[in-house]
Amino acid sequence: MTIGILLPNSTTYPLISYNFIAGLKGCLGQLAPALLPELHTSSIGFGTDQMQMLKEAQDMLLEKNADILVVFADHPVVECLFPLISSLKKLLIIVNTGAKYPPVKLQPYVIYHTLNYALHCRLTGKFAAGLSNKAVNATSYYDGGYSLCHGITDGYTSNGGEIVFNFVSKFKADEFDISPVSDFIQANPEVRAILAVYSDLSPVFYEQLAQKFPGTSLNIFANPAMLDEIHLPEDEDFSLSMTVNACLPWTANIQNAENISFCNAFKASSGRLPDAFAALGWDTGVLLMNYIMTSAENPLFKIKQVLAHLFNLEMNGVKGVMSVDRKTHQVLSPAYRVKLEAGNELIVGEVVLHDEVLQEWTEICTQPAGEFVSGWINTYMCS
Repeated sequence: MTIGILLPNSTTYPLISYNFIAGLKGCLGQLAPALLPELHTSSIGFGTDQMQMLKEAQDMLLEKNADILVVFADHPVVECLFPLISSLKKLLIIVNTGAKYPPVKLQPYVIYHTLNYALHCRLTGKFAAGLSNKAVNATSYYDGGYSLCHGITDGYTSNGGEIVFNFVSKFKADEFDISPVSDFIQANPEVRAILAVYSDLSPVFYEQLAQKFPGTSLNIFANPAMLDEIHLPEDEDFSLSMTVNACLPWTANIQNAENISFCNAFKASSGRLPDAFAALGWDTGVLLMNYIMTSAENPLFKIKQVLAHLFNLEMNGVKGVMSVDRKTHQVLSPAYRVKLEAGNELIVGEVVLHDEVLQEWTEICTQPAGEFVSGWINTYMCS
């Protein structure tokens, strides 16, 4: 079997493609030698050029005769591949961070395997509403262009919380100034919660917050990206005065056998610590392994029969037990409520199990954001 993989570039995450493909290869390496697929990779830049993406996909599917295409990209650009995939009746797996709400329309040969960041923001917002009934919403011009802000604020307000102040910062670190937030909180001492959606500006957000509120207890409810290792507070004692909570799709501290094996294998092969993109790659490998083994065991199956079998499975991944939602072809797995502790250690608390995650996903799909969707076309953090 031959698999084509289209990979992105990112200035925010220079290792995004390397870690994703290392995770994927590490997982597929568990297959019997006779089942090992041939892999072909190609770059699609920031994933914003439809012509480039379609050209690379055509080369993979028509010239290299790939049976499966894995594309690290996002809507709306990736939609240019749908007619080609439909006509060839080959599997397309779309991977990304899940920072945008996907289209509702089902594509029969497409599976969405993302980190579901928007869904996790919604879960974080609901969790925040149970702890505080008033909050500041803080984001940047760039991060605010995705579905993350809608997810966290909608989860918060739909459960009784009230957004009492909105702050949208500039998107350059040397222009970042949190004074409007600090001025508001100092004038309104009953407000101690901040819903925060940042990526590469996270360290400066944490730093200025600590400077403005020394010794003041604040509750921060964060976007998953804010707890990526490269985005954690530079002062590792930050959490002694500030509480940072989030719902994550993955952390190295998840104690299941698959994740422990993945973390050890990734560190041994790459010499680097694993991150969420490597975990996404490994679990994409889990999907591919099950597809490959089903095809090998049932050589007369056509693609829809193989997919039907795949959709009936519960698969053990590093993120936990994964399944594919039949109505949307979205891969779902547990969510993990984590808290930032001293030394920038993430402590896993409650696990949000599959049924609750599915309920949140169903609510997102049945209540489309509509006018709350921006025109951002790149994959989150591929910029």
